[in-house]
Amino acid sequence: MSRFDPQAYETAVIKPLRQWTGGKLPDDLLSRYAVEPGMSDAELAQRLAAVRSHWNKGAQSTGKSPRTQNLYKAFLRADEELKRTHGAQLGTIGWWRRHQQARAGARQGEIDELAATLRTSFGELGLITDGQLAATMRATSAALAPDEAAHALRKAGVSVSTPTELPRSSGLPPTVYRALRTQLADAQVATIAELLHGRLTGFAILESFRCTPGQPEGLTGKAVDSATARENKRSGNQAAREALGILSGAAKAALDLRKLTLFHLLDDVREHHRQGAPPTALLTQLHQARLDPAEARQAVFSVLHETVTSPATDLRTITELLAQGRLIAAQQALAALTDPEEATAAKDQVRRHADQVRRLREGAHESLRTGDEADARHRLRQAAVLATDDEDIAGELGRIPPPPVLEVSARLEGVGVRVSWRAPASHGEDTRYRVVRRRGRVPADPDDGTVLVNPLVGGEAATVLVDPRAPAGHLVGYAVFAATEEGVWSRPAGVSSEVLPPVHNVRLTAEQGSVEGHWQVNPDVLAVEVHRGAGLTGIAVPTASTTTFRDGVGTDGDDGADHVYTLVARYLRSDGSEARSAAVVARATSRGPALPVTGLRHQRLGPEVVLSWSWPEQAGTVEVRWRTPTDSGRYRLTRQRYLDAGGCRIRAGPDRLDVQVRSVVAAGGAERLSEAAELTVADLPPAVSYTVDMVRRPLIGGGTVRVRLTATQPVGHAVVLVVVAPGPVMPRRPTDGRVVLRSGLDLAAGHEVALRAELPRVRRPYWVRCFLEDSAGPRLIDPPTTQLKVS
Repeated sequence: MSRFDPQAYETAVIKPLRQWTGGKLPDDLLSRYAVEPGMSDAELAQRLAAVRSHWNKGAQSTGKSPRTQNLYKAFLRADEELKRTHGAQLGTIGWWRRHQQARAGARQGEIDELAATLRTSFGELGLITDGQLAATMRATSAALAPDEAAHALRKAGVSVSTPTELPRSSGLPPTVYRALRTQLADAQVATIAELLHGRLTGFAILESFRCTPGQPEGLTGKAVDSATARENKRSGNQAAREALGILSGAAKAALDLRKLTLFHLLDDVREHHRQGAPPTALLTQLHQARLDPAEARQAVFSVLHETVTSPATDLRTITELLAQGRLIAAQQALAALTDPEEATAAKDQVRRHADQVRRLREGAHESLRTGDEADARHRLRQAAVLATDDEDIAGELGRIPPPPVLEVSARLEGVGVRVSWRAPASHGEDTRYRVVRRRGRVPADPDDGTVLVNPLVGGEAATVLVDPRAPAGHLVGYAVFAATEEGVWSRPAGVSSEVLPPVHNVRLTAEQGSVEGHWQVNPDVLAVEVHRGAGLTGIAVPTASTTTFRDGVGTDGDDGADHVYTLVARYLRSDGSEARSAAVVARATSRGPALPVTGLRHQRLGPEVVLSWSWPEQAGTVEVRWRTPTDSGRYRLTRQRYLDAGGCRIRAGPDRLDVQVRSVVAAGGAERLSEAAELTVADLPPAVSYTVDMVRRPLIGGGTVRVRLTATQPVGHAVVLVVVAPGPVMPRRPTDGRVVLRSGLDLAAGHEVALRAELPRVRRPYWVRCFLEDSAGPRLIDPPTTQLKVS
């Protein structure tokens, strides 16, 4: 299962539904919940939890537009309805697969219907806007998912496009432009491009000018001069020379001749559109002018869209849009203003509004550069209020990292390092933390070192982490980074410290004549020094390993004697020198031995041995040591765990087991161990299994019985008894019935031996069962009672 990616989810699911304004949601539940049909039930549960958490955060996020927030809220409402309707079935992947299969067939008709509608309504140009597609789907096919809508578009031969911004004026004074139109018509040329370069087989002009055959001079003043020189060599065609004169003046005034050419090309198209000409007629007009077919469709599409997206607009409309925080809508509406005075005033309003948004965004960027994330977030939120329809601002707001954590500290704890920090008040419940460790310095970014496990407590981010594998003997830097679920990591907040962990969890056991010590220490330790007494000037005590010592104290170990030891861990620095940890002082008092357990006994249950005993009154813990020919072990068992498990259970296999049990009593900061209670459990005897197959003679009575025996291990001479016992109760011993066969044999491991005996005449019900003459020998394993009993 791929990990849930919130950003990919936004692109694939949320973005196509940005124009959703209420009503029925698409019913492609697998896309809405990001469910993959190949998931297991456990993976499904994880994905549903992640998606619902994402919805909740999106519905409450101030970084989302109001329309996006409403969409998340609609998802949550629909989710509650699904849970009420289908209950626990939503937690099984089988339900989702059945839903998708049923939906696939049901939606094909709607896809075909949408394709037909698109072909009928938009097939002339083959182009449609996002808004038109959304409106068409809301009216006819609201339940279709984005990929199904894309399939309908392909089937209809229609593509989603954005209208091109076309020039709304010629740039020339009205009287001059009208004169140019007249001269071009009198010169019998359809376009300015044809006037400059002669008859063209095709050209493009929407974004830049290209033509066939190619003309390097394009639509420039140089092209006008060349055309003027060419016309001056000809006689007649005064209209062409006068038109070129107008263009020469326009070029000298730095007018964009491409925009002038495009405006003139579309002038008649716009007029014919206002008169009600269909799109096909407008296309024909541009084709006759030799405009590239794809650009012709886009140009007509853009002209038609000018009417659709430009409602009757005046200065009051612009002011209202800005008051609503719809800056982009106000900027788009400027193009529809026709009154020059209102247009000037509106442009000034929009400019001031846009400048305010720009200053806020620039201030936010500067605050980020100086490390003031809170101020950057505040400024961008103000900008988002002024331009609620600008998704880029919402995106920038979501990319602002949270402020770094405060008061990072690192101190030794146990055999490792405890890193802790304080979360600022601005960190919310969705804040997560990453702790990074690096030897020698504080990490600079979230991947600059060893990433430690992100701490979670009860599903919420914790503000503490214990690093049990900190490299001892070295300067170690820790950095803590913060981020929201979908956001970027914060700046690092770090601390460095030389890691020299002392010994930890020291336990001293004082027995008669000796003191034994055990402790935990960092695995990088070079050695542990143990000194008798408080301080490092006492007698050095040899250690058996880096975690144990045993010190013979002689008569000093008598009951009531105090014992003090000082332990220091030594580590090797990277430069080869040694460093010592802080000293740890441990004390113990001898109190004499504890009372031992009594009545130690066992029960062997196949490969498992269950030990039981009577506990001394003051003992709540025992130490159990055991050994087999191939293994050994030692552990401590509390009285409560002993009761819960029904004894002390040791999995010893079939081998001999030697056991010692000592009671443990705490006293004076140390422990007292009793004398050992010992027990030896003999190895498990070999097992011999058998089967019984009977052939009876109903008419004369009696019959024959065949017994087949198999041993798991080699068995020396054993005597097998085949017993027939009448009655409903299975025989427990040979004397409960009649011995019909007594046979001595040797069994090899895994080798089958067959025996045959005659059955006497006996009334039903009766039993046929095998026994071993020597009960101390191998174990005999009975077959099912269906083989043993004749009813």
